[in-house]
Amino acid sequence: MNAIIEQLASQLDIQPQQAESAAGSIFKLVREQAPSGDFQQLLAALPQVGEWIARAGNVEAAPSASGGLFGSVGGLLGGLAGDTAQGGIAGALGELARTGLNADTLGRFVPALLEQLRQHIDPALLEKLLQAVPALSQLSGNGSAAGLGGLLGGLLK
Repeated sequence: MNAIIEQLASQLDIQPQQAESAAGSIFKLVREQAPSGDFQQLLAALPQVGEWIARAGNVEAAPSASGGLFGSVGGLLGGLAGDTAQGGIAGALGELARTGLNADTLGRFVPALLEQLRQHIDPALLEKLLQAVPALSQLSGNGSAAGLGGLLGGLLK
């Protein structure tokens, strides 16, 4: 098991498989939206990202109210008129919903993942990825919405 996944699982009190699946969902979004060269630099620094992407959304989780909520919101976001960034968020939310993590844990996951990345990759690369994938800032609370909770709250009003 990778140190990043172990740290996330420990910090958030979740199963390593959930952390791996959730990280894969986020990195799948990065792969789709970041410039290829930047993503390749990320893979060179953290080769395990490819394994996490392969495991994205592949956790056996019991259906829950939060999973239904995130699935519904993912569908809602996916239906927004042709907005690629929003579609990417919808895909990430849909896969995150399948991890079995509750809303509170999901709200803390992206900031915790970004903090781990700050310790393991070049800060300039992380900044480039954040600029290329604005959804990361939205999901982490660094954007105008207050993270995943703010994004969902705004949509469900």
